[in-house]
Parts: sequence; C-alpha cells; structure tokens
Amino acid sequence: METSIMKRIKLIISIIISGIIIISCNEDLLDVEQHGALLPDNYYANASDEQADQLIAEVYSQVFTGLFWNGTLNSMSDNGIRTGGVFSNVNITSQNHDMNGYFTTLFRVNYLCNMIIENLPADSNSKNQVIGEAYFWRAYAYFNLIRMYGTPPLVDHVLGAADLQPANGNPAELWNYVETSLDEALKLLPEKAGLGQQKAIGGRVTKHAVYALLGKAQLTQGNYSGAITSLEQVINSGKYQLVNDFRELYHTTSDFCDEYIWEFNVDDEDQANFEREGDNRAVNLTWRSENVTVPGGLTAQGYGMADFNKAFYDFMVARGEKGKPRYLGTIWDYEDILNRFVELGLASDTEDAKGEFWNSVPAMSDCQGYFRSKMLPWAEEIYDFYDVNVIHSKINWPGMRYAEVLLLYAEACVQSGTKTDLGLAAINEIRFRAGLDNLPSYTLAELKDEKRAEMAYEGERFYDLVRWGDASSALATRGFTMYNFYGYVEGTTNYNVTEMPVQDAVGFQSGRDELFPFPYNERLLNPNLNQNNGWN
Repeated sequence: METSIMKRIKLIISIIISGIIIISCNEDLLDVEQHGALLPDNYYANASDEQADQLIAEVYSQVFTGLFWNGTLNSMSDNGIRTGGVFSNVNITSQNHDMNGYFTTLFRVNYLCNMIIENLPADSNSKNQVIGEAYFWRAYAYFNLIRMYGTPPLVDHVLGAADLQPANGNPAELWNYVETSLDEALKLLPEKAGLGQQKAIGGRVTKHAVYALLGKAQLTQGNYSGAITSLEQVINSGKYQLVNDFRELYHTTSDFCDEYIWEFNVDDEDQANFEREGDNRAVNLTWRSENVTVPGGLTAQGYGMADFNKAFYDFMVARGEKGKPRYLGTIWDYEDILNRFVELGLASDTEDAKGEFWNSVPAMSDCQGYFRSKMLPWAEEIYDFYDVNVIHSKINWPGMRYAEVLLLYAEACVQSGTKTDLGLAAINEIRFRAGLDNLPSYTLAELKDEKRAEMAYEGERFYDLVRWGDASSALATRGFTMYNFYGYVEGTTNYNVTEMPVQDAVGFQSGRDELFPFPYNERLLNPNLNQNNGWN
C-alpha cells in the first residue's frame, strides 16, 4: 500500500479529479436528473484509498506548479540581476498574467483541499492522512496569499451560489485559519520514522512539516515564543539534518535526503508528470547556449534567467565565502567558469578557455559576469521528453529545507532575546557546512546576512526584506539598469560590462510594494474585493 501511495504522489494529473472540479457546486442550477454523471458528493463519499490518494496528488501538483514563482521573486530581490521584465523593474500591474495565475493557483489549492475536508469520509488511516494533508496545504496556500496580498478573501468552505463574492479577509481571522488548519493537520499526519526514511514516505508532508510551517507562520506574525516552541519540535526530533556538502542540494544526489522537510517527487517515467506549466523549469534554470558553451557536466539550452548580480557576489566575497562549498554551490564568477574548463581538460589554460566559452555572440544580456550555480541541473539530470527543444529535470524539488528551520529558529531566538545560545548553535551548524568559522555570538544583522547567503534564489529574500522593514532601502533602485557582459577587457582581468538605463523602472515604493495588487479580473468578478493601497 505504501508503494502505491508513493506512486500516486509523483505529481500526476488525476483524470478523475479533472472531471470533478468543473462540476458546479450549485446543485439547484439545473433541476435535471444526470444519468451516468459522476457527482462530487458521490465520488468523494465512495472513494477508495487509492482514489483518495489521487485527490491529494492533484493538490501536490497544483502547489508544485506554483513553485515556479520562486524565480520571479528572486528577480525582485536585491540578489538577482535584472530579468523578468516588470517584476525586476518593480513595475507590476494588476493585469499581469503571472500574478493572476499564482493567485488563481493558490485559491484552487484551497478549493481542492476544502472539497477533500468536507466530503471525504475519515474511514481509514490512509484517508485520514489525505485529510491531514488537505489541512496542511490549505494552510500553506493561505500563508502565501497573506504574504502576497495581505487581506485575501477568507474562503474556509466550498462556496455556494450565494457567497461567490467574499470581501477582503480580516488579518486576525486569516492567520487563525492558517494556524487552526495546521492544528487539525497535526492530529492526522504521521511522522517520518527517522533519519534515512524520507523515501519511505515519498516526500509527502508529515507532522514535522506542519510544525515547520507553523513556526514560519508564527515568526511572520511576530509570535517569537510560539515559533521557538514549534520549530523545536522539528529540531529536537532528531529526524532531520543538513546534508554534508551544500553543493549536493537541488541535485538528484539529494533526492529524499534528511535535509528536505518535504519535497515534490519527480521522475521521468510518467509523461503526465511533465505536461503542466512549471514542470519544465529546467528551461529557466539553465544557461543560454546561443551565447556560451557550458563547461562539461552542466547543461544549457535554456532561457538563462535570473543570475546573481554584482552586489550579491561582493556580499559573498566580503563574508569570506569565495571558493568555499556554499559559494561554489550558489554563484560562479567568470574566473570560476574558465577554471572549470581547465580542470576538465577542455582548455589548456584560462586564456584558451575564453575561446571555448564564448559562441558566435560574445555577450550575455542581463548579466554582470556572475552566474548562478545553485539549482543548475547537471547534464545527467535533464532529458528531452516529447520535444527536443524543451528540457526537463529529474531532480526532486524541496518544499522546505532543514537549514531554513534552523535559520527561522535562530531568528526567533534573537528577536525575542531568549534561548540565544541555542539560536547560536543553529546558525553555527549552518556556517560549519558552508565552510565558515563559528560565531561567538550573533546579532539580528548577522542572522539576516546568514539567511541571505544560505537561502539565495529560494524565493524568501523579498518576503524577508519586507518583513524586516528593509525593502524600501534595499530595493530603491531595483531594475533601473540593464547590463551586458563581454568577458574581460582585452589584456586584463577586469570585467567588460556595458550599462543601459531602463526607461520604465520605478523602484520599490514604500507603502505600496510590500503587497501585490489583487488581479484585475478578480475584482471585475468580485466588486466586494478592495484593491491594496496604491494599486488602484
């Protein structure tokens, strides 16, 4: 049975559920007997354990699709180079397609979860687990909706015809919805058996995943004592630990590792795994092959989006990270790439490597000469599935890492001024893996820097800047300049970079850009939904 469950959670698109979700929730809409129709109430009420797994698999699938948003968030932070158009220019509108899609995805997740919670009978351990997962994922959806929009409508049940236009939610009630949903999930979800047992649960969420998300939600609200208590449940369980080498993260060698609190299981066996937007994210994570020849072992043929900027590189170098595991697993400069050609025997020296690196177009747009190595798939980890021009990755995608749990814990300790000795131990555990010396003590500023280095490109930096009140200063001139990188100035090791001003950049506007605009189409359909400040 466990093997069957794992297989179902491999992000499949359930044929059955796709037919269900389009059926109207208003049973009085058509007073016609439907012969042979599969009504939601009947399907859920009579679902087998295997069919229940299919229902929750669709939820995992929707969440996984939404994770593509992380790269966009990186282009909005102070770490990434200007890419992603209006996002990196901080010039978003309520009619942006990506914004609308993410809003819709999160509410779809909430809807699917409420359908499970309201209609699936809790008559087996397997179904109880599915219901527990539904509570978790609707909390996850609203946690992100609150971070993005502040006051999204509170939809705590499957809506009927009479309540299809809910008003903005009350912040206290919204956070209560998140926390009470997680409380319910705690009652139903199993624990991971121990270290080395992640694969046995297929990467699905567990009781400690609930504690991790709960602690993160509590920290976001400023409830530091609550966050400490929740996160200690994960830390003190002894069931999670950091992988030894930071460079192994986001590669198949770390699939089902003990650092991943939960993860999305991806493989190349089922075509349905790769027929949805976002699953071919390797296209966005790899380098553009028309500009450069990628050194052996890596892969190109992508869009080359969202590399790091010079400010982030300088930040890492100033911390003494250059050449150490976390640096190498996060960012490369031009010298690092040329040296890789030499190490692999593809060039006799770095001068020879320059000729090997550049293709017919000796420039890289939206680049200052610093390249993202984090999440960059190795050649053996990608493949052409049904279209040789579209590459896909076999790498499992972590939803949350144990390193983030440690950082959240260290922040809660320093923010509250309690258990700072334990917070220090948590931050030093991360620094040791990164190849850095232990800190004798730490401040909030040092915690912020540690998280910036550890979690770069994982979609948290923008939210952290907003939460800490640092966004207006850090992002004031975000996206004002475009860069082209041409390698070294002839005869030197100085970078040859050209700059061009961006005409439509507006920069971060305090009092407006802490939240995103509610989608234009949603407000057309729902006149009770008030727009966020500054977006009208």
